[in-house]
Amino acid sequence: MAYWTARIILWLVAVCYGIFAFGRVLNMLGMGGFDWATAPLEWQVIDVFYLAVNIAVVYGFVLLRPIGFMAFFLAVVTQFALFWAVSPGEGVDGAPIRGASVFLSYFVPFHIITVVLVVVALFLLRRRDRPEPAE
Repeated sequence: MAYWTARIILWLVAVCYGIFAFGRVLNMLGMGGFDWATAPLEWQVIDVFYLAVNIAVVYGFVLLRPIGFMAFFLAVVTQFALFWAVSPGEGVDGAPIRGASVFLSYFVPFHIITVVLVVVALFLLRRRDRPEPAE
């Protein structure tokens, strides 16, 4: 039971990261609300980086590979660092950025919840690996 509960949790998180990867591809194809080819190089690098990380998370969570767990925690830590270091609420001129509150309103709780779920899944998978006590 613990194994299948962990698998369901990881599959649900993998689906979310698959959707994120699809969003990155849409950005690269110019369907993300801006022309990706003329976007700043930093945006292009971030899209390519997170596309690779999101694919690694999906691969690792679906097939239970360590790369998925490492990529997941890398994605969470770097996204928190990126958005808090850049201060998503203010632009270069100090004016509020449209949509900046979306990160704080949705993505922070999403990442906190997924971290908790992945830690629970890891605990359940580890619990499954323990030998049953002899009676």
